Amino acid sequence: MQKYLFIDRDGTLIEGPASGGQIDSFDKLKFYPHVICNLSKIAEELDFRLVMVTNQNGLGTPTFTQQMFLPVQNFVIDVFKNEGILFSDIIVDGSYPSENSAMRKPRTGRMKAYMNNAAIDMAHSFVIGDRITDVQFAKNMGCNAIFLDPENMRGAAEITDSIDYLKEHTVALATHNWQDVYEFLKNK
Repeated sequence: MQKYLFIDRDGTLIEGPASGGQIDSFDKLKFYPHVICNLSKIAEELDFRLVMVTNQNGLGTPTFTQQMFLPVQNFVIDVFKNEGILFSDIIVDGSYPSENSAMRKPRTGRMKAYMNNAAIDMAHSFVIGDRITDVQFAKNMGCNAIFLDPENMRGAAEITDSIDYLKEHTVALATHNWQDVYEFLKNK
């Protein structure tokens, strides 16, 4: 059975903008510290497939157009690709939290093909993200979470389980460091 890493983008692969909002220009783009070297080792040495799963609030609206999103997104993908890091799928949801879309993390509407695939080892797969909603997403997917910013409770209004329950029963690793992520996964 195949193991997967379902990886958030903003705040996990790249740093989220200091002022909130979206990464809609290159001047806001900064890669998360040590992500490239450690994700490269994960891709090269370990038996995980990588899937990027990201919420991009308002993508496709006049204030956050595809033309604003795609150049930065394509650059990020190309940088990872040049380092041997290939995403087998990229899943983007553009809805706002207030829309309560079944397709938006932490809900799993876009993930049914993964969840219903007997060839995927969900018990040994992980969601890697920086928000408590990513931890809830992991629980909803039937896998564990690597919580890259364990103090981050952004999105708490979108979760259905208590924060304490999620931390105790879903978080397999809480860290700020991609080196820790690599070391943890190397032993799985």
